[in-house]
Amino acid sequence: MIQRVSLTKSHIVEVAAELVREVGSAGFHISDLARRADVGVPTIYYHFTSREQVIAEAQLANYFEMTAGLRDHFSRAVTAIIERDEAAFGEALRADIEQAWTLGGAGEQVAIMNLLIDVWADARTRQAFRDMLDAQYARWVSVLSDARALGWLDDTYDSGLLVAIFWAASIGQAVIPHRSGLDVDSAAVSDFCLGVLRGHVSR
Repeated sequence: MIQRVSLTKSHIVEVAAELVREVGSAGFHISDLARRADVGVPTIYYHFTSREQVIAEAQLANYFEMTAGLRDHFSRAVTAIIERDEAAFGEALRADIEQAWTLGGAGEQVAIMNLLIDVWADARTRQAFRDMLDAQYARWVSVLSDARALGWLDDTYDSGLLVAIFWAASIGQAVIPHRSGLDVDSAAVSDFCLGVLRGHVSR
């Protein structure tokens, strides 16, 4: 019975994520979700306490899909550390920075901001998202610290501060690209970030 409940909820979230991508949270209706997921409205409310929670969990699923490549880059960076392969580490880091900076590019700024707002609207989903980001942050700090210990990165910088700054930049870029007088290129950003990490950018 527990497995069936879990599968039903997962199915509802999957269908809700697709529906939110199509119509946005403002156009999202539980009755439409019930029809598309082929479940009753009471079944949805058995698994979720509110419409806001359904939307928040759907948007969290959308976030995971959108950032799947980032998790792959992180895994490659970890493997490079284990194998003592500096070139592979640099490639993984560059790919991660470029993809993080590309997310929310032209035409997607509003979608990214709405996704984060929707996740934040439900307290339980917001906490799950925070916990996930905290764990992800700690993993990146650990990887950068390991790379510094291997002499691959400038050891005068604080790894935690660098991760925080790069993350803030990649999130913040969702609201600044394509503005007058600002030409943001993900390759140029990754060059700059890697230059900072390796101590090639003057302070």
